[in-house]
Amino acid sequence: MKKILQITILLISILTFSQEKLSGKYCSIPIGESDVACIDFKENNQFEYSVAGCLGTSHIGTGIFELKNKTLRLTFDKKEQPTRNIVNIKEVKSNSENIKFKFVIKDENGFSLYANVVEQPNIKGFEIYKEKNTIEVEKKDSKVKYHIFSLGYEIVELELEHNSSKLIEITMFPVQAKVISEKVFEWNLTEINDGEFKTGPKIWNTYRKIKR
Repeated sequence: MKKILQITILLISILTFSQEKLSGKYCSIPIGESDVACIDFKENNQFEYSVAGCLGTSHIGTGIFELKNKTLRLTFDKKEQPTRNIVNIKEVKSNSENIKFKFVIKDENGFSLYANVVEQPNIKGFEIYKEKNTIEVEKKDSKVKYHIFSLGYEIVELELEHNSSKLIEITMFPVQAKVISEKVFEWNLTEINDGEFKTGPKIWNTYRKIKR
């Protein structure tokens, strides 16, 4: 009887362990045009995380996962957000006392872009395009922050001294996925098996296995 009890306890332990072991790639169930989150559980408790929608991948991240007592914890690595934009600033000599900034804004293939140049923090904006690419600014001793926007491209942030006229050449690149850094996601799983796990009662809380 004692031996049977020991075997039963062992089987229950094995079954519980197998139910709480995650490996392979799981993705959330999309509802309509909602984004899909995927977690690829790898060896040595490593994971890769991504969120994608109709406009492409919006978030990515890697780190260490822990599954204990049906609590799934994702601890993301510390990573810098890479930037690909290229900015080149040259001072321009002028006989005029007025300070002018000339913007030459192109994409990675060298084609001119329409952009909005917004002075911070007063949100004073200027439209910039090939035929209209120069603005006149007030002379100041301090630096002024600018944000440059173009639809579908990464935002360019820079500081410009208002002490002389300048030529600002910018190469802009398409928006890339945001890197999740030093974050912790934690869910109390309501259900877990080899084919799926659930982080809540709703259908969109279900993550199904798509790759082993």
